[in-house]
Amino acid sequence: MDAHSLGLEIPAFGASAALSAVALGATRIELNAQRSYGEGGLTPRLEDLEQFTSTACRRLPLRVMIRPRGPPSSSTPSEAGRTSKRDFLYSNEEFEEMEASIKEFRNTGLLDASRGDGFVFGILKENENGEGEDRAGRQRCWVDRERCVRLVQTAHPFKCVFHRAFDEIVSCDDSTPGGLNRPTWETGLRAVADCGFDGILTSGGLGRAVDNMEILERIIHKARTLRLEIIIGGGVRMANVNQIIQRLGLNTRTRSVYLHSACLQGDGSEQINPEEVQGIVTHLK
Repeated sequence: MDAHSLGLEIPAFGASAALSAVALGATRIELNAQRSYGEGGLTPRLEDLEQFTSTACRRLPLRVMIRPRGPPSSSTPSEAGRTSKRDFLYSNEEFEEMEASIKEFRNTGLLDASRGDGFVFGILKENENGEGEDRAGRQRCWVDRERCVRLVQTAHPFKCVFHRAFDEIVSCDDSTPGGLNRPTWETGLRAVADCGFDGILTSGGLGRAVDNMEILERIIHKARTLRLEIIIGGGVRMANVNQIIQRLGLNTRTRSVYLHSACLQGDGSEQINPEEVQGIVTHLK
């Protein structure tokens, strides 16, 4: 993309969906395992990458999701009533699986760092320096710096994006105006940059991006000073994309910004809706 432009990144679930996304006008592809949309996207098979790269016009950058599992089936309520899904808190075995997956994809020779290919992942932990809870007794989460640095180094020289695990960090902040004075999200954003990530995928908190405009404005401004690319996802659709662009002033940003939308049919399948893609692309132009 140009230095000042808006792009559309489509998370595709399987090689066939990725090929459709390219044909319909995506600017970048995030490759996930087939039938993993309901789990938030999981690590694809090597065969998915091989199939996609053997037939696609490889002028578009490709990002490979590295996520060994979705949210655990059971969650644990905290004393304050907050439910911790423990979605991005991984065991040693799961972490080793993530590291092995990056090595396998990297060693295929099918990714091209000069084109902007790379990986998408994120790891959290619930305690940092003994500060696990806020004053209300809610469990806070943080970027797992040690593990993230290790994966970023494993992925080198390919780009790395910290995915929506970041929104769990944003959700730890108090909702009151005073609580935004010392935001957990800012600490998390600095940690992401310090780990060596090139970008961050966020909806500005849990839920849809269009409902988190105020905090997204803050995150985008801070990310720019940290030289992090921002990818805005979470319920981005043809019906609200213009509102997001205008409210956040994305068409006046001096650095490239991506909007992230699966553009699915809405019928429970993982098929891409051509009208959604074309509608979003029209707004981006």
